[in-house]
Parts: sequence; C-alpha cells; structure tokens
Amino acid sequence: MLTHEDIARVLAHYDVGELRSSRAAGHGMINETAIVETSFGRFVLRRNRRSSGLQTIKLRHRLLEWLRQRGFPAPRVLPTRNGETMVIIDEQVYELSIFIVGDEFDPARPRQLSDVGRVLSSYHRAVTDFPEPPPPSAPRYLPSSLRGLTERLITRDILGDLTLSLHWYERRIAELCRQLSDETYESLPHLLIHGDMHRDNIIFRGDAVAALIDYDQICIDARLVDIADALVDMAIGSPPPNWPMWGVYRAPLDLERVRLFLRAYNAVVPLSRTEVQALPAMLEVIWLQGNLRRTLSTPDAEPEYHLELLGQGQWLAEWMDRHRDRILEAVMVY
Repeated sequence: MLTHEDIARVLAHYDVGELRSSRAAGHGMINETAIVETSFGRFVLRRNRRSSGLQTIKLRHRLLEWLRQRGFPAPRVLPTRNGETMVIIDEQVYELSIFIVGDEFDPARPRQLSDVGRVLSSYHRAVTDFPEPPPPSAPRYLPSSLRGLTERLITRDILGDLTLSLHWYERRIAELCRQLSDETYESLPHLLIHGDMHRDNIIFRGDAVAALIDYDQICIDARLVDIADALVDMAIGSPPPNWPMWGVYRAPLDLERVRLFLRAYNAVVPLSRTEVQALPAMLEVIWLQGNLRRTLSTPDAEPEYHLELLGQGQWLAEWMDRHRDRILEAVMVY
C-alpha cells in the first residue's frame, strides 16, 4: 500500500499544493493507486507494478496525450516540475493524474451503454493513425487457442470426472474454429485496442461517459476484442432461473442492450461484414475461455465445482446457438 510518506515524497516533485489526506482507490488489482487530496484539489497517484517497463509506461502516456488532443475523454497525466510524466523513487515508477468526478456503471441506466458504444468507437477512430504503436500481440480470443486449455485439463483429469464435459468442449471448439479460423481472425481490422473494456474502467456523469480510464492492457489486436469484452461485461440482463451460479459470468447477453451498444458504435465507425460474422464466435470464445481458465486455476477444487464451471460455458454456447441470428441482426450497420 502507498503510505503517507510515499505520497509526500512523490508530490514533492509537483506543484500541486500541500498534502492533506489520502485513501486507497476502490478499484485496481495490479497497480497501487491512491486518491490524494491537496490544498489545490484531488488527484490520483499511482505506483506502477515493477514489471511495467519504462517504455511501456511512456507509450501509455503518449497515447493518453494523443487522445486528449483529439478531444477524447482520457485521463490527464500531470507533468512534474521538470516536465516529465513520471517520478522514479527507489526504482519505483509513480505518476499523478487529475481526479475525475463521476459515477460507476449503473445497469438500470441502459442509455449509459449506448454512450459506451459511441465512446469506444470514437477511441478506435482516434487511434487509427497513432504513431509508433507496439508490435502485434498474440490474438486474445482465437478459437484454436482454446485447444491448449482443454488438452491441459484432459491430462490433469486422471480419474475422468470431467471426460464428458471436456469432450463436449473439444467438439465445440472444432465448430468455433470453422466459424472463426486463424486466417479470418488475422483478416479482421487490427489496431491499438484498449484491452480492458469493463465497467470499472468507465466513469459516468448521468448517462454520459465522463472518462475511459486504465490503459494498461493496450496492445495491437482485433478491434472486435474491445467490443466483445464490453458486451460480455455490460450488455447483460438478470440471470435466468436455471443459471449456473458457480461460473465466471454474471448472466447471458440481453439482446436489447446489445442492440443499444452496437447501434451507437456503428454510428461512428461501422463494423465490417467480416467483423459482423465473427462477433458471435468471439463472444462464445470469451465465455468458454473464462470457464476453462477458472477450472485450470482451481486444481484443488471438488469435481462438482469444475463441472459447474464447464457447465456454464456449455449453457452459454447453447444460448448462442438459439440467439445467433438475433445477435447478427443487432450488429447490422444502421
């Protein structure tokens, strides 16, 4: 945790007034973040994780400035007295940004989701010509990558408790690979995605997005990754009565919320026909991948728990079979 002494040492490099109070930020599992109150106002102080290289941090800072120059609601990283965007103390890298006043995502306000679609599309448009992007990353939601997860689980499942479920997964993955092949994934529009599109990284004022924050996961990948992540996290309704509660995901998609988001996204930058056709498969890859990884990461859990995890993935895949046409209708360009 950031101590009062840590914060005071960092603030000594800025012209932001006298430190009055601080508290740990509510979100963020990777970096240490504090809300700082000074005689000049409120700020966000962050100590970056040690594994974040300086070049990665500088890339993120350049991107934030690029976005702000184009009127995009990105956080403002403050310069130190000597004009740098970071402070290094005892080999730890710190940064200070303006605190953004706003509210969290409210599922009871569906118009928020429309604005998320608009803002995400605006972000994708803004980064199209971002200079000096990083090299492409490994595809995040490639169906063929799921095979390695099932193979590891089959090897570990010595007693055969998960055999039937894993065989179902193998058949389903083969079908997804036909729907979204490696070559088709590679042909999708790629750019510098945000990489972490979920509700905790968006600040709202009423129904409008006040800021999109947390750019730690930026990378070159299919822009459809950001869209699918946002839908899986936010375009959902209440879980149905037979919902597998031990699984990774809160609920299946709500088709009206999907429509709200995609209409707003397409109004700024329309999706290509290839992206439209690929979206259902990518959504399903996210669901299956999440439950497979949770199963792998809990080796000491009871077989019943693992079967419930794998069962949620199967439930969602079967839901997609029933609703694929309606998903495609929702994503059509308006």
